Amino acid sequence: MKKLQFLSLLLSFFAIACEKSSNRIIEPENGLVGKWTYTEYYMSIGGPVEWHPVSPKQTIEFKSNGTFVPCESFLKEANHFEILDSVTLKIEPAATSMGYILMRYDIKPSEGSLYLSPANPICIEGCSNKFQR
Repeated sequence: MKKLQFLSLLLSFFAIACEKSSNRIIEPENGLVGKWTYTEYYMSIGGPVEWHPVSPKQTIEFKSNGTFVPCESFLKEANHFEILDSVTLKIEPAATSMGYILMRYDIKPSEGSLYLSPANPICIEGCSNKFQR
């Protein structure tokens, strides 16, 4: 009988702990929100992927209210973003049949860098965009 009570208590504890953790969204200390300078992009037209500098330097901004401020050469028609999960952003409007673009994002706090790559539609040959804080 004591084993059954102990097992019930243990299962209840795990159920409560799992429920609490799944409802919390924690913005990382060095999160996406803020201004980023567009510094480089890479692409391939069938050969090796090469990084190219962006000139002149331009900035984008992710505001905490979901507003996206684009720059002239990166998603200039967009004005809103939504974080879908820890690696995917939805940016809209976009000149796609869906009206939005899904981007993979990777923040590297040690570099002060943000990497954005199209997830849908994808670049077949590979492409990415690098931004600095």
